[in-house]
Amino acid sequence: MKAKLLAVVSAAAFLSACANMNIPGVRDMADEGSAFDAALHQNYADLAQAEYDEADWADARYFTNRSKMAAAGQDGGPQMISERSLPEDAMSEVDVARADLMAALDAGGRDKAASAAARAQSSFDCWLQELEENIQQEDIDNCRAAFYQALAIVQAEIDAGPVAKAMPMPMTMPLPMNVYFGFDSAEVSDKAMSVVDGIVAAYDKYDPAMISLVAYADRAGDAMYNDILAKSRVDAIVAALRAGGVPASKLAISISGESDVPVSTADGVAEQGNRVVAVTFEDGM
Repeated sequence: MKAKLLAVVSAAAFLSACANMNIPGVRDMADEGSAFDAALHQNYADLAQAEYDEADWADARYFTNRSKMAAAGQDGGPQMISERSLPEDAMSEVDVARADLMAALDAGGRDKAASAAARAQSSFDCWLQELEENIQQEDIDNCRAAFYQALAIVQAEIDAGPVAKAMPMPMTMPLPMNVYFGFDSAEVSDKAMSVVDGIVAAYDKYDPAMISLVAYADRAGDAMYNDILAKSRVDAIVAALRAGGVPASKLAISISGESDVPVSTADGVAEQGNRVVAVTFEDGM
């Protein structure tokens, strides 16, 4: 009886959570605002669907509502940081990131680069949502990389305006980016490729003296094999970066394999956080 009651309660909770989340219907709503709003409409629908597929009803509903508002031309801007409970060590970066995003939007980014501006805003909101969950580092990194990639495009469009700048301000290098891989794989997935695109965009914007790539593998399996796997991973990233226009002379490569891994584990443990190529930008100063 108790199990049956729990099943009934769970089913009721599921139906309640799914109410007002007709994501396909929201996606098909007519756009009443600008090109920026129309792009946001679809981006937020994508985020709603992704959270729905993970049974995260609260965030699915949040992004569904954001999609509706964008379709109606009534978007309220990137989410306020105070609306999310974020890890303390992330606060400084997201504060600066939101300020940079607002500056770009207010400088005409919504009109000059509507699609990229919408992607920057929705990726920022995705980044906040994943940081609040703080359980999927790969998803955090993917949203973060997509944000910086899109923001760089918006800023470039703004900088390309008719007003010449007498003296460019020096820029600090962007924070490191991580490209993750599947278990026993050196294939660059679609998610990983979005991070690679962000690295290329950062290279174009910041012109670093060097880009350092350190390749890792988790500690499952033979150490020598993991060194070979790590090398295959960094080779794949180098190929993708070179295809994106980053010269080989700007890439410094090292193979760490399963030694000195980012996430400390016992030998034999398969850990997603260690199946990664860590990318750092260096300014040569």
